Amino acid sequence: MTVDETTKVQNAERRMQILEGALKVFSTKGFHKATNKDIAAAAGGISPGLIYWYFKDKEDLFVSLLYERVNLLQLIDHSNEIMALPPREALRLVGDTYLGVFRSPQHVALFRIILGEISRFPQIGDMFYKLLVSKLFKLLNGYLQHQIVLGVFRPHDTATATRSFVGMFVIQVLAREFLHQPEALATGDDLILETVVEIFVRGLEASGQS
Repeated sequence: MTVDETTKVQNAERRMQILEGALKVFSTKGFHKATNKDIAAAAGGISPGLIYWYFKDKEDLFVSLLYERVNLLQLIDHSNEIMALPPREALRLVGDTYLGVFRSPQHVALFRIILGEISRFPQIGDMFYKLLVSKLFKLLNGYLQHQIVLGVFRPHDTATATRSFVGMFVIQVLAREFLHQPEALATGDDLILETVVEIFVRGLEASGQS
């Protein structure tokens, strides 16, 4: 391995180390209370100033953390592949990826803190909406419109349908991960996916579709 290759590997490892430290700190202290000193300590005791070598500021670090650790964002980047899938397959993939975000205790803690901070710091809500929510809605809205053109789904208000589809998963996560409702805790992801996708697809299928 050349010196340049070794340096690239070391930089990638250090960047990953910082992201891991940031996830620990953001998921316990939140965005505004987290400091570079906290993150540097959680990243193995590196110099706080070194963080700026990899990320321009705390917001850039937070956005990078969400982008690289929330698979839903990576799925959105492959929207063309989603558009080519039939409804049950495409919607199940989106739903499963969404539920997958909450399979990590640290990710659950991170989202809990994000939701808590949105009411106090609107800029967090704006950042979260632009980075994730608006892109997810755009993907689903476009997919539903495409299925209408193909004659698979009947004409309907795709924006309302998009919010309804996402909402069915949000309430499941809220009941299970945040409210700890016994019935929700006993419900596995496969059952959630099967139920939500079937309700949604059957409600929108054009006449003659099955």
